[in-house]
Amino acid sequence: MTKNSARKKAARAYQQQHPGASLTEALRAVTTGKKKESRMNTTPTSTQPVPRQSTNGIDPQTRSAAITALTAIARSTHPGGSPVDFADAMADIVTTVAANVGSLEQLLLGRPTSWEADLVARLVEGTAPEDELPFRRTDPIELLLNIDDYWLASGLDDVYTEDRDEIDRDRAGHAEGSSEDEALDDEVVAIDDLEEEDRAAYIAAWTEQARIAAVELGVTTPVTVTVLTWATEKEYPVDRPGLEESIERLAAQRTLHPTNPELTDLVGTMSAPSEDLAARIRAAGHSYRARVAAAES
Repeated sequence: MTKNSARKKAARAYQQQHPGASLTEALRAVTTGKKKESRMNTTPTSTQPVPRQSTNGIDPQTRSAAITALTAIARSTHPGGSPVDFADAMADIVTTVAANVGSLEQLLLGRPTSWEADLVARLVEGTAPEDELPFRRTDPIELLLNIDDYWLASGLDDVYTEDRDEIDRDRAGHAEGSSEDEALDDEVVAIDDLEEEDRAAYIAAWTEQARIAAVELGVTTPVTVTVLTWATEKEYPVDRPGLEESIERLAAQRTLHPTNPELTDLVGTMSAPSEDLAARIRAAGHSYRARVAAAES
């Protein structure tokens, strides 16, 4: 087969369909048609950029949305038509992001010693001091309170367990279904109810102190408290952002011990293990059995 024989064959067919057309015109026609068809087949069907697969942990769609939003800001103009101050807008946006994640340190946690991190730090610090970041926050605050952790550290878990063990030992000396056995059942229910009341009261008081502390630190966004137990704590991260941790610490310091307020500052310290706190609670007559008995007398 000779060179370009397919084109010549197509041109001859074109001439048959268009009498009077020269071979040159026919060649031009079939060649142009193929080029047009080729261009049509290779033209992208969408002008939207296709996000690349993430190689740095950032969701490609999130990155694309951020670029789109920042591009729109860069193209914005004042009512008179003059361009907006993009540098000022960018500084405000990055500073707000630092406020939302909790602190400048948290914002740069991925690679804090890089030259990029240094420039971002200078940008944020030049826009707002660290103590003003809470005022700029737009995200709600979610605080975590692990009530089981507190109950153990406060000595109340030891007191409750010891009281229940005592009841089990007392029950061994009575026949099942006897009046004494029934009375012990009633005591168990009363102890359980009292412990639940103590927990609910502590959670309410902690929540109130947390909201007060949040206001003191300049937070203006909504504050919610999520109560965790040992069964649910794995659903949440161990490391807390700086602002959230500060509020949680203040709330813990200011919320009184449920039964013995004088023990408040000792909870969770090395100088006062939980068994020592439990002994103090019992010595003050605040065990669950003692409190139930006092309420019934």
